[in-house]
Amino acid sequence: MAERKVFNIVKRIPVLGNTYGLVRGAVYELAGDRDEAKNSMEMDFADLNPLRMPRNLMNGLIDLTSNVDKGIWIGKRTLGGNQPFGLTFSPGADVHHWCIQIDGIIYELGGSKSQVSISIISKDNDPTTYVSYCKRFSWTMLTGRSSSVSESRLRDFAKSFEQYRYQAVLPIGDTVNCQTFVKYMYAKAAGISNAKAAGDILAIIPNLIF
Repeated sequence: MAERKVFNIVKRIPVLGNTYGLVRGAVYELAGDRDEAKNSMEMDFADLNPLRMPRNLMNGLIDLTSNVDKGIWIGKRTLGGNQPFGLTFSPGADVHHWCIQIDGIIYELGGSKSQVSISIISKDNDPTTYVSYCKRFSWTMLTGRSSSVSESRLRDFAKSFEQYRYQAVLPIGDTVNCQTFVKYMYAKAAGISNAKAAGDILAIIPNLIF
């Protein structure tokens, strides 16, 4: 919706964005839309740094003219799902939960006690959850181009991560977390190396400094 796209720009402006988000969240809470309300009230403490504004605003402007079900997008929300505070350090080390949307299909890695689980959500297989995720997560476009990899191959590749062990912080070897999973899925979908995928994400997603 148009108002959400405008909010995606305004929310990254220190103080103004936080105030707008609180008012917007209260309105959506009263309307019974908990997902939109939670998204509105989230606060990334890194956004208090004005040096982050240029990239945040650029990403917001790109979102203004794009649809989240076209191309490849990173979704971010605060950890736990209910508390409103997060802190961005750098892609791969964020205090946020990530997922990835590829041509209208959301791929999400979850885990606890070393066990990895993969969720695959689309308008076709679970429209209610799909709409909920689109509202609850904040989305940043990595590329507007559709993937040349078939949906079945992407699904199989995503599910292959269930043989890995989950490690929330600094996964190495046969361990993975939601942010490294997003990197691997982006590389697969875009037909690029993992190193190139990591570089693209570093270039597009703001870090703690800028």
